[in-house]
Amino acid sequence: MCWAWLGTPLLAGEWSHTTPQWRILGRGLSFAEIQVSRQNKVVDTLAVVKVDPVSNAFRVRHQQPRDIRAWQQELAAPVVFNASYYGKDLLPVGLILSDGNAIGPWRNPQMRGMFVAEPKGLSPDLPRATILDLTITPISAKNLPWTQGVQSYPLLLDYKGRIRVYNTPKTAQRTVIAIDRSSNILIFNTNEAYFTLYDFAQFLKASTLEIDSALNLDGGTEAQLYIKTKDFEKFHPSSWENRLRNFLDHQKFLLPTVVAVVPRPD
Repeated sequence: MCWAWLGTPLLAGEWSHTTPQWRILGRGLSFAEIQVSRQNKVVDTLAVVKVDPVSNAFRVRHQQPRDIRAWQQELAAPVVFNASYYGKDLLPVGLILSDGNAIGPWRNPQMRGMFVAEPKGLSPDLPRATILDLTITPISAKNLPWTQGVQSYPLLLDYKGRIRVYNTPKTAQRTVIAIDRSSNILIFNTNEAYFTLYDFAQFLKASTLEIDSALNLDGGTEAQLYIKTKDFEKFHPSSWENRLRNFLDHQKFLLPTVVAVVPRPD
């Protein structure tokens, strides 16, 4: 699909972005692409998925690495994206929860945030999906009431609006998960390797998207987002699609851990 017109620029100052033109993918599920400018120069295009957790559930899965399209087909999920970091043994370096099963270490001091979803029994006192600041909300095997979760680092923005990452020169493709002030979960995926983590945090803080908290996920070739519905399909970053057809390159893009978004039953 062609996204030739992305709306009028928003914001004043160093960062600006075009108005999201939301495409409805399902109940409480929508997608937009926004162009990001820095000092009035376009620097990247972001794919953004907005999820209402009241209408959609999250599932974390970990298995032998596979193509994100294979993950989508297996999970029958309209949205699939990469999770956090893993080691040479392909095991997560931070804790993940998949249907209540814990995989990876409970304690890794580098992990400063955790995306959690699907509380046990869907308790009315707990959000169906949120981001925990692990520096103020320590977790243990006995007190974590959610069944799905992904630890990662760094926490780009915390709930007080503070940027929680140092300014370093390293840039890469990025996947970031965030929560807005209306309790929607937002998934961001960059098209280019433009953003440092600090710059991404600055942009989210300055944006009109009302970000409440944001957690970085794995980056580089692992930073992937795939959307497939009956009438819409999108792989992001789009610049990698041709490389995925090359077998040697293809191996670099396989993912051992993903997060899926699936509609809740009516």
